[in-house]
This record gives sequence, C-alpha cells and structure tokens, in this order.
Amino acid sequence: MTTPLLPTTTTDGLSFELLGEVRGWRDGTEIPLGAPRQRALLAVLLLRAGSPVGRDQLIDGIWGDTTVADGANLVQAYVSKLRRLFEPARAPRAAGGVLTRVGASYRLSIGPTQYDLGRFEQSVADARTLRSAGRSEAAERALAAALDSWAGPALTGVSGPLLDVERARLAELRLAAVEEHAELALHLGGHARLVPHLLVLTTEHPYRERLWALLMIALYRGSRQADALAAYQRARNTLTENLGLLPGPELRGIEEAILAGRPDPLALAPVHPVHPVHPAPDAAPAHDTPPYRTEPATRRPHLALVGTGSAGPAPRAFAHGPWTDAGARLAR
Repeated sequence: MTTPLLPTTTTDGLSFELLGEVRGWRDGTEIPLGAPRQRALLAVLLLRAGSPVGRDQLIDGIWGDTTVADGANLVQAYVSKLRRLFEPARAPRAAGGVLTRVGASYRLSIGPTQYDLGRFEQSVADARTLRSAGRSEAAERALAAALDSWAGPALTGVSGPLLDVERARLAELRLAAVEEHAELALHLGGHARLVPHLLVLTTEHPYRERLWALLMIALYRGSRQADALAAYQRARNTLTENLGLLPGPELRGIEEAILAGRPDPLALAPVHPVHPVHPAPDAAPAHDTPPYRTEPATRRPHLALVGTGSAGPAPRAFAHGPWTDAGARLAR
C-alpha cells in the first residue's frame, strides 16, 4: 500500500507536488522551477505523467485563445530549462531521460510515487480495496493519509484554460475522498468528531446532498434527533429556494427513518466512484455534472445509518487536510 506523506525521493532523485503549489525536488533539495508559464507547462506534463503531450496542446492549454506568435519556441525553451533543472549532469545535446521528446510531443517519465497526485490516487484506490475486504480501520487510515497530502488548493500559482479545468476536477476528487472518509469515520464510531467538520462542509458545499446525509446521520447517532431534522430542513430550504429542487430519495429516506425512530439500516451505501483525473478529449469538467443524480432513484440505496454498536477503536479526528476546505469550492 502507498502512503502519501512527504515528497518522495526515488532512484533518480526527483519528486513533485501539484496538490497545492507546483513544486519539485531533486535529491531532497527544492528545484527553482522558474517563471509561472514554465511552471504551468510542468503542471500540464505532470497531469499527463507518462503520456506524450502534443506541443499544440501545451500551447492551447497554457495560453488558450491568447495570440502567441512564438509559442512553439517558448515551449521548447521551457522544456530545455526544465531538462537542465532535472538532469544537471546531462551532457549538452544528449537525450534527456526524464523529459523526452516524442515526435511533436513531450513526455515526463516519472512513476506514480514520484508526485503527490499519483500517491493520492493510489491511496484512494488502496482504501477502496481495504474497505471491500472489510478492513475499515485500515481504509480510514489510507484515506486520511491521502487527504493529508493536500497542501492547499491544487495547482496554486499557475493558470491556463486546461489547468483551470483540471483545478476544478482535482477539487472534486478531493471532496469525494472527504465524503468517503467521513462515511468510514461514521462506521468506526466517530460521529461526535465528525459533526463540527460536517457543519463547515455543508456550509461550503450546500448542494452536496451526501454531506447533508452524513451530517444528519452523525447528529442522529449522537442522540441529537431534533438537530438532525433541523439539518434536513436547512438542506431542503437550500435546494428548493435556490435550485427549485426537492431533496433526493437518500435524504428523504433518512428523514423518514429518524421521524419513525427506526434502527439504523445494516450497512453503508456503496462508495461513490471518483472520476479519473485525465478527461477524455473534449470532455466537460466533472463539476458540470450533478454528482448524485446519475442513476435512477429506484436503483440508489439510501445511505445507511450505521449501527451504534462498537466497531473497534474510534478513528482519529476527521481528516480535512492541513488547509481550509474553502479551496474545494470549485468542486460544486
């Protein structure tokens, strides 16, 4: 299993970060990555690590509709500077081993453990495997470690049409992992610790019905039935007044269970899948699609109110990551 913690030094000594500022290290020393456009080019290559990225795609992704007469020369100059930073001992005209040219494209050849996004994705996948195997505590730890790898809003300090889309996509990935971690924390008896964090999250993301559901369950499990019902009313008012929508079957089912004083259902609902980071060509950003209305209501089980019996030691404090969650608002 992969645990994303501090920047990882590998056999070639290079590691990178995207989940916050775009940064790089060689043999434990931070690399001066240069001007914002050069950092932006590196960010695009990191987002497609291991795959060739066309020169025209780099130009369009960084400059967009802005007229750049010498865009091809600028890309070549940035690539040359990055090669010298990554491989200072490389002979002048020798082929690079990290940042290589493939026809009219460039490829950054690094493994998933060499950058924080790769480690984050691997840890989320590991957590799902552990959860499917019934190892909830280990899954919770894997998700907490994944969320700890975020130093701030992704791609801070770089801009461009492609990077703006990816910034929103990455924020959605993080928020989905936050929701999954909260579900596991509930399963492990951490409802008291969750309530303050979920109150903040539902304020920042008022249209995420899953967050309202988690808040209602956490309150209900803490013998706060009235507060859980008040949370439902806040969610309902937000949806109806701002969007003209009624709460979905998940929230309505939880409200009915609370009003009836029914025992908790037997198990958590299935984990919501996290969309891949790399979009298909011309794909719309993930945040343009309503996150919880992609299946017919008859096929969507309610989020379960997990049983109150002991499920092992309570988890540590709910993992938001070390930065305010306000940066994830792009995921709405």
